[in-house]
Parts: sequence; C-alpha cells; structure tokens
Amino acid sequence: MDRREFVKAAGTVLAATAAERAGWSQNAATGNSVSIAIDTTKTATQLPHYWEKAAGSDRTVVGLREQWRQDLIRVQKATGIQSIRCHGLFNDEMGIAQAGPGNFNFLYLDQIYDFMLDHGVRPFVELSFMPEAFATSANRIFAYKGNVSPPRKWQDWHDMVQAFTDHCVKRYGLPEVRGWKFEVWNEPNISFWAGTQKEYFELYHQSALAIKKIDPQLQVGGPSTAQLGWIPDLIQYCSQNGVPLDFVSTHVYANDPQKLIFGKDNLYKLEEVIPRGVAQVKQQVQSSKMPTLPLWITEWSSQNPAFIADTIKNCIGLTEAMSYWTFSNVFEEGGVPSGIFNSTFGMLDQWGIARPSFHSFVFLHKLGDSQLSTDAGPALATRRADGSMAILLWNLIPADQGGVANGNPIGASAGAQQSGGTAKQFRLKLSGIPGSAKVSISQVNNEVGTAIPKWRSMGSPKYPSANQIADLRSAAELPEAERRTLAAGQELTVELPPDGIALVEIERT
Repeated sequence: MDRREFVKAAGTVLAATAAERAGWSQNAATGNSVSIAIDTTKTATQLPHYWEKAAGSDRTVVGLREQWRQDLIRVQKATGIQSIRCHGLFNDEMGIAQAGPGNFNFLYLDQIYDFMLDHGVRPFVELSFMPEAFATSANRIFAYKGNVSPPRKWQDWHDMVQAFTDHCVKRYGLPEVRGWKFEVWNEPNISFWAGTQKEYFELYHQSALAIKKIDPQLQVGGPSTAQLGWIPDLIQYCSQNGVPLDFVSTHVYANDPQKLIFGKDNLYKLEEVIPRGVAQVKQQVQSSKMPTLPLWITEWSSQNPAFIADTIKNCIGLTEAMSYWTFSNVFEEGGVPSGIFNSTFGMLDQWGIARPSFHSFVFLHKLGDSQLSTDAGPALATRRADGSMAILLWNLIPADQGGVANGNPIGASAGAQQSGGTAKQFRLKLSGIPGSAKVSISQVNNEVGTAIPKWRSMGSPKYPSANQIADLRSAAELPEAERRTLAAGQELTVELPPDGIALVEIERT
C-alpha cells in the first residue's frame, strides 16, 4: 500500500536545483567496515531537535479514543513530541459546523484539545475539511469521507474559522494559542482539494484574515501541499496581495514522483529525495520576497530505522521542523485496519505495540543539543547538557541494494519484508575520553525492537488473544543495553545489521 494510492497525483513541475547535502551518510559506509573519528572535546554546532516539534495523526475525532490517548501519552514522554497535527477538524463527525453557518458546537474539540494540552502536547491546527452544510459538491476523500470542495459562501468559512479561533483563545488563553500553528487545509494540489489553485488562495486569504482578526500575533501558514508544491506561488500571492503568511508548509515522501519535484524522473536515489527536495524548497523561500519565512515539513515517513536517522541528519539546517506521519496506528484513511499488523504509518501499532520507528525516535530524543566534531558518515555524535555523550549510528542499505521502506514509507510496517545488504562493523575512534569510561549500547533492527518475529512464532494470528497481545507488547520492547568499559585510546566497535541503528551512550567523565 502506498500513501499516494489514496489520491490521484498531480502538481506543478518544479525546476531542479543542486541539493548537495543528500547522501552524506550512505556514501561514507562502503564495504563491511566503517571507521569514524569523533573528537569529544570539540563542538561543531548546535543540534536543535527539529524533528520533535510535531507529529501527525489520523483525523481529529480519533482523539476521543482511549488507544489514541494512551499512544499520545507514551509517544510524548518517550520522544519529546511537542505538537500533534490532525486532518478533519471540520468534518461533520466533529460537530463544529454540522448544524450549519453560525451554529457552532465545540464540545468534542474541547475534549480533544484539553487532553492534548493536559499531557504536554499542543495542537498543530490543520484547518480542514469542508463542513457538508458549506460544501459546493460531494467530492470526498478517504473512508471517513472528508469533504474537499470549496465553500458555497466564503463568508461562511471565514466566520467559522474566526469563531473557532476565538473559542480557542478564550478557553486556553492568548499566550498559549500564540504558540500554535494554524495551517490552511491539506495537500490542495492533489485530490484533497476539488477547487483550483486560485480558489485555494482565496481559502487561505479568508482563513488568514479570520485568524488575524482575533490576534495579529497568531501564526498562520500553508499551503500544506503534497510533493513540495506551490511554495513560490503562495509566497507570491501573499506578497502581492498583502495577505499574512507566518510560515510555509509542505510534504514529501521518498517515493513521490521526482518529475513533479525536480522536473525529471529518476534524477536521484530514493534515499536522497527528501533532503534534496527540502533543500530545493529552502532555496525557493530564500530567493523569494519573504526570504526568512520558516519552512515546516508537515508530513514525511518511513518504517526503516536507518532511513529515519539518515534523513534527519541530512535535513539539519534546512527546515524549521519535520512532522513524522504518524505517531499512532489509530488510523482509518483506508478504513478499519485489517488485523493486528498492517500497512499503516504509526510509530505504535495496534494495542500500542511499539514499532522500530518508535524506538528510532526514542534514540533521536536521547541525543544531546551540541553536535560533536566528527568525520562525515552515518553517525550523529552529540554532547548532552549534563556532559554525557550520545552517538547514533546506522547501516542504511540503499533501496537498489535491498533496503526496505526507503521508497514506500509504509512498506516494511507489516513485517513482510526483510532488508537485504550486509552487516557493517563500525569502528569509533574517540579522542578526548579518559580511561574507564562507562558505555551502553542499544540497537533497533529487523529482530530487535519489533514484535514481528514473536508474532510469526505464534503462527501470525490475525486476532491474537489477550495473553498473546501482552507477549507481543513485551517482545517489541528493547532489551537491556549492552554495557562496556572503554579504556583510554581504545577503539569502540559496534556491529550493525542491515538497516539497523545503534545508540551509544557514554557517561560523563
């Protein structure tokens, strides 16, 4: 199953630009051995945890469900996610405008947003989809039938957005809501929007005016496009018409059609598409009339731990944030999921069972805020505020050499695929560490940090019993970290299987 199987892809052909950051890590890992020198006494740069600013979710109403709520609590505590972005805020099932223009009901909204804020997560507000009472057609998307048509009256949409924003400010306070992002719609350049680009710009205009009427410091942006589209177009529209624009947002998946992003098919390896595409959009912003606009990537995904790590490293400095799609497998775009393990996006699977993607973000969260001086290669070496060090390593197998889920972001999630390629031995040359340093090493790969091997040993039951579910939850958790003592000048070696990652933690010395 492919993210884009749900929609008919279309978009603007963008001119290709150089994005030389991609491919740093996998190009350094040649043969079966990788040698990386790390100077623990030198800080190269700061490392903002930009990947923690947001994560995606299914439509807003699932925030009423207990499993979604338990998943949110766990993901926030373990990965540091700061905000959650959901589709379908204005779907009729939320009740906000089900009764028609001017008759608004915020009961479900309050229950969901109250829970999020009570557990340390802000809403990243996606203004979608069209209430049926406002809609001009029956164009709908996904199993839950979100209406994607323009409104019959722009004033109805404007008034609803204004009333919604006013309600949020009155309930949660202006200082809190000023910290939120308000994003207008989702992927209007493909089948999530039945109108034209011109009509989307009017939707954006009306939304921005409505939000700014409540407070000029509230943050509104878009176009939230698929395949990195329409960024120059929206900036030009807003600059020419005096329309507020506080940030730009867009989406990219490694298997998006490269011709729509770069202007040519098969220009780059799948592992390079996301960082090169993000670099291209960053350049578009910097060369525009609003060169300092923050860039938010509000959807991207993979179930491959090494691909996740590699993508995060290669996008450092290119974007304000990258919102992973999605944190929970309470997810029904294609209808009710079939069985316990299935091809959907979440960090956590059915019954809250952890996936390797979840553990990958746990490892990333444990990195420090200062990046250490290191050779180029598949590693992120950091120092934490307490003086300890955390080093992330990965053995990314390119898709054309047998790596899985590099192209299809959900391809490995059901456990049907195993990575090809070979294991690699990482040899870390750590300068500046005195003798007797305490080291712990944790890994995630096709066998560790996943419940799939245990599930297979059970006979792959589609509907496991309660006891089996408990066993699967346990099997998906990480074992105790390997402990070592590192002598002064000693080389640290770590063996990584294909597409595996490792977190090396060195105590403060």
